[in-house]
Amino acid sequence: MRIRIVTVFLLSFLVASSSSFSQTKTVTNKLKKPAAFMIEWNFSYSQPLPNMSGDVGEQFTFKNYGVKMGFGTQIYMKLNTEKKGRIRPYFMLGYDLFMNSDNSTAFIGANILNKWPDIIGSTPGKSKMYLHNFSAAVGFEYAFVNKSTWTPYANFDFGLNILFGTYKQTPNSTGGEVSFTYKQAPRLGIGFGGGVNGRLTKAFGLAIGVKYKLPNLLLKDSKSTNEQNKLNINDKEDASLSSNLTKDRTMMYLQFYVGATFFIGRK
Repeated sequence: MRIRIVTVFLLSFLVASSSSFSQTKTVTNKLKKPAAFMIEWNFSYSQPLPNMSGDVGEQFTFKNYGVKMGFGTQIYMKLNTEKKGRIRPYFMLGYDLFMNSDNSTAFIGANILNKWPDIIGSTPGKSKMYLHNFSAAVGFEYAFVNKSTWTPYANFDFGLNILFGTYKQTPNSTGGEVSFTYKQAPRLGIGFGGGVNGRLTKAFGLAIGVKYKLPNLLLKDSKSTNEQNKLNINDKEDASLSSNLTKDRTMMYLQFYVGATFFIGRK
């Protein structure tokens, strides 16, 4: 009697284990099978590099763009073009905000700007700098497909960047805040980097990575303006405008990101 009970128990255990193993194997296979389409939504921290990073006042001498850090968000739409999911052309939309502040100086002494570039002076006070970048790019990604559900990748893209900004200051003499606008400047640039996708379920996963971006490689331009409290990005060499504009100024920054990935298609 006991032998029968033990036999039945062992058979039941083997059947259950076999069923469980089969289900685990099926789930694992589904996680490894590439989706037809991927949507990646990332949030990022960006570290400006030399030629872009500096003190707020250094933007007015064209040494850099007077920013120290940046935050942003990006959406990638990736298409898997072959069965193993290694080749992924993509389209990207993004936004980055760079900023900095100074609690001791207002850098436009007269509190009004009638011509740019011009001698601006300074006065005690506070100042803030905000530089925006709306971007759209097309790119190519190669995924290093392996036996794990974590897939490393490397990518490269080329796209349009719309740069503009706001400089704000509050002189101690008036106590009122005044805004100055950097006019929109369309530029062409590149980005390249790498990361890893971790697939947690059939339809959802995580992404983490880093990207090196140069948003104003092409279409650089420098010109003066007589519009009140308006400035231009002025990233093209032009010593006739300013003795400090003796060479082109290329923005560059490292973008660290983490986000969610949605896997769509291919059952």
